[in-house]
Amino acid sequence: MTIFLRPEQEQLLREAINSGLAQTKEEALDQALDMLRNRLPKQAPEPELAAAARRLASFGKRHGLTLGGATIKDLLHESRP
Repeated sequence: MTIFLRPEQEQLLREAINSGLAQTKEEALDQALDMLRNRLPKQAPEPELAAAARRLASFGKRHGLTLGGATIKDLLHESRP
């Protein structure tokens, strides 16, 4: 995809780099696109992804796996120094 920037858009990229908000023009564009992505409505997961998530969620029960009474939070706490 080729994108042509208006002069004021180019100037804004330069200002972002000069002020230290971004190191490169690509980084500045990535940050701008991230902000747009965050404003998009959340999309429902694809059916295949949702099915895979359900299978993963029930994996422990199907295979008789337990945490021995511990919670995920307990395990995370134990792993930190």
